[in-house]
Amino acid sequence: MNIREIKKLKFTGKVKKIKVAENLYVYVQKESKVYKFVIKKEGKKIEATIDNIENITLTQAKQKVLSLKSKIANKSFSEAREIIRRELAKKQSKKDKEIIIEKTKENEKYLLKNLMQDFMQTRTNSKEINRINTYILPLLKEKDVRYLKTKDIFAFFEQVKNTNANNKKATRTKNKLETAKKLRQTLNVFFKYIAKKYEITNNPVSLIELKDLEHIFGKNQTENNRAITNLEELQELYKKIDNLKVKEETNYSKHISIYTKSLMQFLMLNALRIGTARKLKWEMIDWNKKVINIPADITKTKINFRLPLSTESLKILEKLKKYSNQKGLIFKNKEGKEITEATINKHLKKLSNHKTTSHGFRSSFSTILKERGENYLAIETQLMHVIENKVTKAYTRTDYLEQRRELLEKWADLITAKTKEKDSKNIVSFDY
Repeated sequence: MNIREIKKLKFTGKVKKIKVAENLYVYVQKESKVYKFVIKKEGKKIEATIDNIENITLTQAKQKVLSLKSKIANKSFSEAREIIRRELAKKQSKKDKEIIIEKTKENEKYLLKNLMQDFMQTRTNSKEINRINTYILPLLKEKDVRYLKTKDIFAFFEQVKNTNANNKKATRTKNKLETAKKLRQTLNVFFKYIAKKYEITNNPVSLIELKDLEHIFGKNQTENNRAITNLEELQELYKKIDNLKVKEETNYSKHISIYTKSLMQFLMLNALRIGTARKLKWEMIDWNKKVINIPADITKTKINFRLPLSTESLKILEKLKKYSNQKGLIFKNKEGKEITEATINKHLKKLSNHKTTSHGFRSSFSTILKERGENYLAIETQLMHVIENKVTKAYTRTDYLEQRRELLEKWADLITAKTKEKDSKNIVSFDY
């Protein structure tokens, strides 16, 4: 039907509705003819007057219909009606306002920023909370968790790559892979939490693997593998650590903590992973058997481990007794919490001229002792490496405890050989 035909239509005592295009009708009324937009949403009809046929052309009416349809696509009935009325300058009814407000409140409940605040109440790790505040909330807070997709999480990690902690454009990405891995873990736990509490089953993080993060961030050029494999240099480093003055032994403020010093020595003597050593507690020590019984939950391999204590390690622990009530953490910071890996590595890098880190002691232990022909199985067991397959493991009934005790005594003798006499000329001191 063209405009001429429309204009010829007559009112016959009853409103006549004539379809002239998809969702576009002409209503022939007593005193006027108007274009109306008619559409169904959620099974309910919306009728809205576009304009009088004398004011706009048929083409303009059709264009308005197309515009309205695009704006209300994927919208609910109440949202679509509000958009149409706003576009056609109609006043919003009080009821419609209430519906929209209620709908908005309902949707806001599922915004990540609101659910994340609830989730954060369950978290105790200050570093994790800091990462949430630094990255997750600023970059994802306005997202509806019900509709987040894996591609949105990939976009999030791209933003993390290019964002510093202060949310300005990054100038480097060193160690960002480690941050990304921790963020992935936090988000995964978060989506499991809301699935359990709010029955929101969407988890866009579940399909993201380490290789995906490495593709975005690249593999870290880490310093953790730096190690001293020259015995004389290792002896010199132990000597420097042993000669450090500590806060509790002096009246000066710029000295290292007794716990930090002791942890560095303990790591060097036992080749433990720092993640395990910093979680050791007094109640794990069996003084009679001279063993620390390390539970599986603080080991990387998730296996219970018995650490035989060498004479030198026992001396360190006996000395720490004076500064502790022998409850909780053996090695702790001034707040009574775990000493961080960063703190230990900061001091070791300074003392070794950046030649080693805490993890490097494990390489030193392995390399030097294997070169000297010591028991391979005892070395690998002390390092808590999985060296047996399921078949051989089924027949192994030993953790080489006594062999490792002998090995650690030899190791202690090796690295402390030049520390038997104090060298007062080589005192090193610096901030906590």
